[in-house]
Amino acid sequence: NCDRWCSLKNTEHTRAFREYLLKHGVEPMKEHASLSASLKNYGNPWFQPRSARNKWTKGLNIPKAAPGAQEVLFFAGCTSAVMKPLIPSLIASAKLLQRAGVKFATLGQDEPCCGSTLMRVGQAEAYEELAKKNVERFESLGIKKIVTACPGCYTTLKKSLEEHGSKIQVVHVAQEVSDLVKTGRLKVKKSAERMTYHDPCHLGRLGGVFEEPRDILKAVATLAEMPNHGYESRCCGAGAGLQSAFPKLSRDLASKRVAEAKSTGATTLVTCCPFCETQLRTVPGIKIVDLMELLLSSVENGEKGNDKAAAGKT
Repeated sequence: NCDRWCSLKNTEHTRAFREYLLKHGVEPMKEHASLSASLKNYGNPWFQPRSARNKWTKGLNIPKAAPGAQEVLFFAGCTSAVMKPLIPSLIASAKLLQRAGVKFATLGQDEPCCGSTLMRVGQAEAYEELAKKNVERFESLGIKKIVTACPGCYTTLKKSLEEHGSKIQVVHVAQEVSDLVKTGRLKVKKSAERMTYHDPCHLGRLGGVFEEPRDILKAVATLAEMPNHGYESRCCGAGAGLQSAFPKLSRDLASKRVAEAKSTGATTLVTCCPFCETQLRTVPGIKIVDLMELLLSSVENGEKGNDKAAAGKT
């Protein structure tokens, strides 16, 4: 959380330095060059075929976006869509929206990268080209709102749309379902289990979204805050190209975060970012759970309880 403690705005400067070096002929780090090459060839930074992009939607009956057909677009994001351990979080997000009666579509295997990776590693021109294409595509489909489960996609899409003068609203899925819980469209069953919450950098410090994830967690369990939370939350170590370029430093940051989570006495560490989830799972010692999966389980348990109660009255 460099920007929180230092007035020099290190995050912006680091990105600007990377951009400057690339423009002046300095070769990118091989790890960053690899990410960029994968994005160019596969549309994601993980060397996964484009056909893998929509496998997570199998059996969910989610329509593919067509001009004027749906106003809400669910944007899965590169990481969750192609990484098998993360697919359950996307499925949970979609099922929660469907249970609440939200009508939405996806772009299927044609979903592009949001451009976050390109921007973070200094590929400014490639990012701008991709951002422009993305905005034009969203506008051509008549999209009014984009719901995404990835904090990196959330901040990047908001930036792209605002810079290109688009009025399309971008929300993180935690914001969307928090309202659905508050209004009773999603009914939960609360557990007495003690859990703590990790603020993703992009969703919290960069996106300003702190309360909605906590509102969800407090509705389904007992929240135990870590000493460093909210704006003071520690980074998990996965973002800004750090994980690929400096794996040891990245893991050290994750280890510190898990140790802090354990100090709360919580049995479970909850987050709502695919990068954070993957990173924190590399450190043993505490159960890591995605917020949407946790909420879906609570909703399903509540429905089972209601069914039993109804059966007992007949």
